[in-house]
Amino acid sequence: MKPLPMLPPASLSRTAVNRNHRLRSAGIDAVWQTGRAHAVVGHRGSVLVSRGGLHLLTREQVPDEALLFYLGTDGDGRHFVGAGLLDDGRSAVDAMLSADQARDAEPWLTDPLSGVHSTEPVWANLRDVGEALDDRDVALATSLIALSNWHMTHTHSPRSGTPTDMEQSGWVRRDPDAGSEHFPRTDPAVIMAVVHTDAAGEEHLLLGSNAMWPADRFSLLAGFVEPGETLESAVIREVEEEAGIAVHSPRYVGSQPWPFPASLMLGFTAEADSLTAAPDDDEITALRWFTRPQLRAAMESGEVTVPTTVSIAGQILYGWLDGETAPTPR
Repeated sequence: MKPLPMLPPASLSRTAVNRNHRLRSAGIDAVWQTGRAHAVVGHRGSVLVSRGGLHLLTREQVPDEALLFYLGTDGDGRHFVGAGLLDDGRSAVDAMLSADQARDAEPWLTDPLSGVHSTEPVWANLRDVGEALDDRDVALATSLIALSNWHMTHTHSPRSGTPTDMEQSGWVRRDPDAGSEHFPRTDPAVIMAVVHTDAAGEEHLLLGSNAMWPADRFSLLAGFVEPGETLESAVIREVEEEAGIAVHSPRYVGSQPWPFPASLMLGFTAEADSLTAAPDDDEITALRWFTRPQLRAAMESGEVTVPTTVSIAGQILYGWLDGETAPTPR
């Protein structure tokens, strides 16, 4: 196959934030005391947005029970605290915003009422607005959602069962009895464009449909890296397990954080010598090979749906389909 170029930082991979570990170690109170700190809030994979970016709150507007993390600073020296909200915290923020809107009501007859450009603050899933946010805000939102997910599911020490304490501005949990430190979990997963080149030199891309998806939804094959395994070995093993086909020459093309709930997606291409793939009928229920014209036609007719470029799956797929170094957001 013709090698794909390395993916540029795109979608959730983009960043314009200095994580500033020195201030992180000083604690959240020290961040607030800079006088240049703002809060961004998240709840169950969604973030609060308005006027084209993350909606910023003051310290006083953040609910007391929120989980707080120092996310870093931008190029203008502003600091950002992430607030992971429980359900009660989300209700408190919604009530505050409703009161503010009622008090400051204006006839927003022509202004947008939904999406990232909404005049008033609205909640939006990070999957839906990730590409609309700028480099700073997408980096803040991705870290916020990832940290929120980890803290809400790792409240106790795996060593002693004791409730742990947050330290390092939300980047560490410590067992108060054993003294052990526990760090945010990130699960590496490989995702790969499997390509077969026929005798005429035409490339065929393998796409699979997961058992959890609608029947018309197809994407690249993917799977988690196992202990003691290289990334390249994981590519070869996962393709064999899910599609029953041998591949070779795995080649890294880029990565993307995927905080749903805690993955780091590592993108690859791999070459297959035949088209004799078969689904495992457990995780993968259908497999299809596509040439570029066939995939374009299937997508245009609605026969198949594929990931958008908010995910690395879509970025690799459109990179192969269009031969672009920077896929246009889809």
